[in-house]
Amino acid sequence: MIKLVVSDIDGTLVPDGTDRIDPEMMDVVRQLTEHGIVFAGASGRQFLSMKKLFNPVWESLYYITDNGSILRDAKNIYTKHVIPRPLLMELIRDAKRLPGCDIMLCGVDCAYCEEYSEMFYWLRDSYKFNVEVLGDFETHLRDDIVKMSIYQKDHAEETVNAWFTPKWRNQFKIASAGTMWMDIVEPDADKGSSVRDLQNLLGITKEETMAFGDNLNDIGMLEAAKESYAIGSARKEVKDAARHVAPPLSQNGETQVLKELLRSLES
Repeated sequence: MIKLVVSDIDGTLVPDGTDRIDPEMMDVVRQLTEHGIVFAGASGRQFLSMKKLFNPVWESLYYITDNGSILRDAKNIYTKHVIPRPLLMELIRDAKRLPGCDIMLCGVDCAYCEEYSEMFYWLRDSYKFNVEVLGDFETHLRDDIVKMSIYQKDHAEETVNAWFTPKWRNQFKIASAGTMWMDIVEPDADKGSSVRDLQNLLGITKEETMAFGDNLNDIGMLEAAKESYAIGSARKEVKDAARHVAPPLSQNGETQVLKELLRSLES
């Protein structure tokens, strides 16, 4: 029997960088909770953005935020992976050499940019991030950072993988989080390890877990769940890693699968 449902957000539940979630999902989450099934959001987003997205039901959820760097519920943080400051500054200096890219740093409660750029306004207005402009990171940054994201509008993965990823991949996890984002986190932080931490916290097994995703940063999470679903609009690598393929986001594929789960519980 399924006891835990874990879902990616952007590209799986909402179009990337929006808050356009299927209104039926809130009722689905309520019904899952009534059946004793835990629902967890797993995203590159920060907690505040996910809280706003799930506003009607947010207090009943668990959250895997910042691409697996933080595991928490509405009140408590259970795990947190902080990037060591000297290495963070080296990462920032290298990222600034990448053509046409911008940088976001994520603390526990706030994200940071250096200037009022296209990325800043998108984070603030579309993702609904709590985000601040600091100026030069090396001069003004004081917060602990759990994730660094590199943004480029059209070719983020190609640009970052040219030389940045080969240089740093033995020290950090670097993964595509959408066509415009590459996320860098501590080597022991990802969605998969956070799902396993949540399973241990709740006493739930892999066989009792269902997960949904669409991008490379979701593969570890899908591998931690027996009932793993790639959304129909997912990348091929994700479909290959998943046990099932759900209908695409445009058809609210995850909602369809979860409603079928609920029907099976009520029959």
